[in-house]
This record gives sequence, structure tokens and C-alpha cells, in this order.
Amino acid sequence: MSKILEALQLDQIEEDTFEGRSRDIGTPQVYGGQVLGQALEAARRTVEDREVHSVHAYFLRRGDFDIPIIYQVDRNRDGGSFTARRVVASQHGKPIFTLSASFQKQETGLDHYESITMPATPDQLTEMGLLTPDSGRHAISLLASDFDAYRVEPDPENKTTSLRWWVKTHDSLPNEQSAHNTILAYISDFGLLMAAVTPHAPSIEERRALWSKMLFASIDHAIWFHRPFRADEWLLYDCNPVSTSNSRGCARGSFYDTRGVLVATTFQEGLTRLKKTS
Repeated sequence: MSKILEALQLDQIEEDTFEGRSRDIGTPQVYGGQVLGQALEAARRTVEDREVHSVHAYFLRRGDFDIPIIYQVDRNRDGGSFTARRVVASQHGKPIFTLSASFQKQETGLDHYESITMPATPDQLTEMGLLTPDSGRHAISLLASDFDAYRVEPDPENKTTSLRWWVKTHDSLPNEQSAHNTILAYISDFGLLMAAVTPHAPSIEERRALWSKMLFASIDHAIWFHRPFRADEWLLYDCNPVSTSNSRGCARGSFYDTRGVLVATTFQEGLTRLKKTS
């Protein structure tokens, strides 16, 4: 099993109750993507023969690295085509996170998505001699222990406010789609709030300066899984600002595979508060 997938696995305490451990990856509190991934895994462990198609979550309290997180699953509905689950994650006797997830049987039907112009993949850049493994300015350090992750350099002529990067796991993953869904949930919490404030800082240098002055914290998060994909192959995460107001920021994210197929969509609102200066 890959190290990142192993880190998201749970111990079953009793029926519909699970326990997860946390890793300190350098964030001020337990990384939100870890709780997202573990909560989705808890819900999945109570579902058979269906894959998740949507997740809606709220971050309620900071997670404590030093004690396990308890995940309690409520089996809200088992229908003919859809299954609904609610998960409450708790520490110190209080909920720190809630998640609602819906699962669906595989069906055939209409198929459409909005295509975009895809940037070159890291493999293509490496073949062209434009990217080397030690290209530190491209690497995203927070994800570096478990993922290959490279920022897509913005076009100097394009004043876009989006943030985009390529990402895939270091290790190969099993073929089960659920494993790849869990990993995408983990990745999806990274970068959306930084994207939300990009309209206030046009250049990369200005953005870095602004980010260093901000307090970021996820509040609510949603994921829609559209199509099968592999998280151990390159995925483009395209994050775009939607709104900033009242010290909150909202951003939309889109995951594409290397063929330009839209595989998942995310939305997040969170705290985007300027730090107080003395």
C-alpha cells in the first residue's frame, strides 16, 4: 500500500465507528484534507458496490495531532440507486468536522463537460528540458512527502487569477476507484483559499507576500466526482477565485486528467483574514 493511502486508513472500533491517526505535515492544525479523506473512507466502509459522487463537509474545530480522531457513520439512506451517509469526526468529546456523502450505482447516460486548453504535463516539460527533478521553484513543499506536485507557471501575457498545478502520488495505487477518490479528497483541500485571494495580488511575488500576511482556515468544502480517474497519474488542479468578503474567501476547483477530461469539481469557502499587525 502507498504511504499516503496507508496514512488515511482507519481502525474499526465497532460497527460504523472508526478511528484515524494524524500526521503533522507542517500545517498549524491537522491538515483538512486528511480529515476529509478519512471521513470519506469511513463512509465508504459502510457502502457496497457504489462509488461516491458528491461530498459536502464542514470544518468545525481545529484537529489535535496528538490524539486519534473518532469517525461515527450514520446510515441515512440505502436506496435503489443512491446511498447516503453522514460522518461526524470527534476529538475530546466534541465534533471537529462533519461530512455528508452520496454514493451511486454505475449508470450510463448523457455525457458532457466544458473543455479547457491544457498546459504541458511535467513529463512533457522534462522531455523538453524545461523541468528537472530539483526544480524547487516548481515544487509544492506541503505535498512533497507523498506527491509529485508542480505549479503551472502563469503566462506573463495572461492576467488570469487562477492557480494551477499538476499532482500525482509518488507511489502506485490499487485499481479500486475508491482509493483514488480518497486521495483526491486529500489533495482537494490544498490551495483553494490561496486562489480565492489572487485577485488582490496580480504577480506571483505579490501573491506570496499577501499569503504570508493571511490566516487561512477551511470552513466548508464540497466535491463532485464526475468520472473515473487515477490519482497516481498526473491530474491538473485548476483553482479559480469566486469571491472575497467579510474575511471569507470562496474558490472553485476543477480536476482534469492529461487528456483534458474533467474528473471532479470542488468548491470551498474559508477564513481569509489579514493578520493583525502590532
